[in-house]
Amino acid sequence: MKELQKEIEEFVKERRWIKFHNPKELLLGIIEEVGEFRNIIKWELDQERLEEIIKNNYEEVEDTFGDMLWFIVSLANRCNVDLEIALKKVIERNKKRFPKEKFFKTHTNVYVNR
Repeated sequence: MKELQKEIEEFVKERRWIKFHNPKELLLGIIEEVGEFRNIIKWELDQERLEEIIKNNYEEVEDTFGDMLWFIVSLANRCNVDLEIALKKVIERNKKRFPKEKFFKTHTNVYVNR
């Protein structure tokens, strides 16, 4: 992860894009990419059909995820966040918050009856 953060940071610096890569613009980029993925799967409710749509549009889905990660890494770089450390902390926190004994085969939405 650290190498990817460095590679993207170098790419941005070489093109002098840092002035365009402020947190607001990068966050908007993430939102735009999430919207592009939503457009691929919107209105479909059937799980099997959703999987088929994703499979049939795999190149576009893959590209959208790549773009989302690009923006997330760029935003982390602007905010001086080490994504590897941040993700490891979230994994450990979630292990404590959602022990498998309690959340096995169930969701975490406390507003929906289990």
